[in-house]
Amino acid sequence: MYPSYPVFFFIAYLLLFLLVPVVWELGGAWLRARGPRTVTCPEGGSTETVTCDRLYAIRRHAAGERTELRIVTCTRWPELQHCDRHCL
Repeated sequence: MYPSYPVFFFIAYLLLFLLVPVVWELGGAWLRARGPRTVTCPEGGSTETVTCDRLYAIRRHAAGERTELRIVTCTRWPELQHCDRHCL
């Protein structure tokens, strides 16, 4: 019987070759959305700290919308949770 290890290695290298650029690109979107960021609130003009949804940023980046972020937490919440969120 002929061993099929070369076929498995070929498939593994092919998947690695195809997945590394995708993971690299989506990883960059995750890195841009991680951690708290300081922004200026357009409603009050004060400096606030917000955190963004990293998984949402990855999905939007994969869909071609590279700059769209969604706020998860803000230091002005809960009293202004229903604001327009134009600070990003």
